[in-house]
This record gives sequence, structure tokens and C-alpha cells, in this order.
Amino acid sequence: MIFISGVHGVGKSYFCGLVNDRIGVKSYSASSLIADRKKQAFSADKLIPDIDDNQQYLLDAVAEIRAQGEEFILDGHFCLLNGEGVVARIGLNTFITLKPDAIILLTEDPTIITERRSTRDGIKHSAIDIKAFQDEEVAYATEVAQLLCVPIKISQGILDIESIIAFVSERRA
Repeated sequence: MIFISGVHGVGKSYFCGLVNDRIGVKSYSASSLIADRKKQAFSADKLIPDIDDNQQYLLDAVAEIRAQGEEFILDGHFCLLNGEGVVARIGLNTFITLKPDAIILLTEDPTIITERRSTRDGIKHSAIDIKAFQDEEVAYATEVAQLLCVPIKISQGILDIESIIAFVSERRA
């Protein structure tokens, strides 16, 4: 399993669609897996008051997918906005249990992400807040990759998407 991460609006779903179309690797959204298990949708504001509680739902769902023996990408986050809108790291034990084979972290210019979030979700964030969120996502993803001894590839936006797709393809070989 390859874990793909990035802040809300960075383009994870778009990227996962490209990977599926080009090399046939299926992806699952962590938030969708959690919402399906909880039978409760997440709000558009992306504030998550029960970050720690949600992780067991995710781990159970991923265990079922793994039991089927399929290769896949898990689209998720290293950090989320808690119920007060503060950037919070997801517990390290979640990633230890997930045991990703590799990590991809998508990044983008914070002003582009701000525009996407405004258009898609009707939520306005400052580019400064998005940058702070993205910086923490990068720092923690790098830390987790080092602790788990797994390769990490950090994109620099849409311009290097081909190298990211190649990274996924290499992991399949």
C-alpha cells in the first residue's frame, strides 16, 4: 500500500484518478472509508473533532482491503484540522499499524489550494493558514517516513506529477 497525503484541496483525488487510469492501481479515500464505517459524513469545513477515534475505523477498513490481497493507494492525511480548526497530527500508531510501503506527499502553491477550496467547498482560507498546514504535513510525513524506514516522494505541485506517477509505477515492480 502506498499512502498518499496532502492538505485538503491539494489534488489527491485527481492524482489517484490519474494513477488508476494510467497504471491501474486502485485508490481508497481514508475519509470515505471512515465515513462508511461510522455511517456519518464529514462536514465541508473539514474540521474533525474526533481525530483519534476515527483512526480505528480506518485501520479496520484497511485491514479488510489488505485481506483481499489487492495492491492499492490510500489517500489520507498526516495532519488534520481538529474541532477548533487547529492543525493536529494523527497519532503515530496509526501509521505504524498501516505499514505503508511508500509515502507520497502532494504539495501545491498555497494560493492555488486556497482558490480550489473556495471553489469546491465554499470555504475561504488564507494562503498563510494553508501554508502553515502544508508545512506541518510535510514535516510530519517526513518524520513518519524516517521512523518507518519507507521511501517518501514529495511533489512540488502539478508540474512534477509525471515523476510521482513514475514513483508509483516503480513501487509495483
